[in-house]
Amino acid sequence: MIIRRAFYREAVQTTLAITGVIMVVLVFFGMTALLGRVAGGRFTDTVLFTLLGLQMLKRLDLLLPLALYLGILLTLSRWYRDSEMTVLAACGVGLLELLRPVMVLALFVSLAVGILSFYFTPLAYSQMERVKDESAARPDIGRMAPGAFIESSEGRRIFYTESIDSQSGVLKNVFSTSLRDNKRGVLIARFGKPFVEPKTGDRFLVFKNGTLYEGIPGEADYRILQFETYNVRLEPKKVGSSPATTTSGMPSNRLFGSRVRDHVAEWHWRMAKPIIVLVLAVFALVLAYTDVRRGRLSNVFVAILVYFIYSNLLGFGQTLIKNGQVPPVIGLWWVHILLASTAGYLLMRRARNLPLLPRVVKP
Repeated sequence: MIIRRAFYREAVQTTLAITGVIMVVLVFFGMTALLGRVAGGRFTDTVLFTLLGLQMLKRLDLLLPLALYLGILLTLSRWYRDSEMTVLAACGVGLLELLRPVMVLALFVSLAVGILSFYFTPLAYSQMERVKDESAARPDIGRMAPGAFIESSEGRRIFYTESIDSQSGVLKNVFSTSLRDNKRGVLIARFGKPFVEPKTGDRFLVFKNGTLYEGIPGEADYRILQFETYNVRLEPKKVGSSPATTTSGMPSNRLFGSRVRDHVAEWHWRMAKPIIVLVLAVFALVLAYTDVRRGRLSNVFVAILVYFIYSNLLGFGQTLIKNGQVPPVIGLWWVHILLASTAGYLLMRRARNLPLLPRVVKP
């Protein structure tokens, strides 16, 4: 049918455009946060784009429902403003006839969101934990950044370098302070460079042409040592063979049937994401109504309000499950039933050309 093909084409294009815009915004903010952590030495810059990609993957199952919701809403709103819905109604194509293509499109997106929610999102969470642990386990020199103070893995030494040669890896104008047996050591050197002992595989940071000040803080008894070469052994962090996995990163088959509250809450949250797509699609069909006298974004604000109410109720329900105040059998189904019933009721009123909220007639 021509009408359905036109709806699919325009709704998919609008949804993809909204998805692209939201992803660009998320990439911008995600890159800013990750660059701050790299500058702070929490992990190396080599894993920056890996973490950014994993962040986008773990948010995709929440991004797609919102994008489709707004895509359907904006598509049908344009049809209302251009009087295309009026023409369709005159030809016998009412609002309920459009429910089928809307739900077909929502069903395909719901299946994609379900795959993301149950498999790819937990995988992204677990891979992010592994990448962060492996990056943190690298030697301290591997986490150094120009112009930033980096704490060593054992927490007793702080490094600072003015610049790092990208090709040779030579550090210029290096500063280091350490604390050992109540003695404070301050080291200043012109150059520094990482070095690996061939026999033992131990890693060292070799300082060149510098001065070492060592003594007990508050006492005048200290020594000054001028040196040409000074070696500092770098201790990597110890990381277990398998890093600890949070509930969000657990495979779905481990959550299924578990009686742990956090696992039950996470399982219902993963099930909720594909259901959200179907319920929000009905709300989009209801809230799309507009005319030339209204603002173009008037119904969008109401739609966003509905989305926030739905998401906040799901978050509230998840907290109730974790606290044991809601049985696992009920889970988050009460939220879906409440919102789906509301959407169905409003759709019936809209199909009968009635106001969404019944008016109270004063005697």
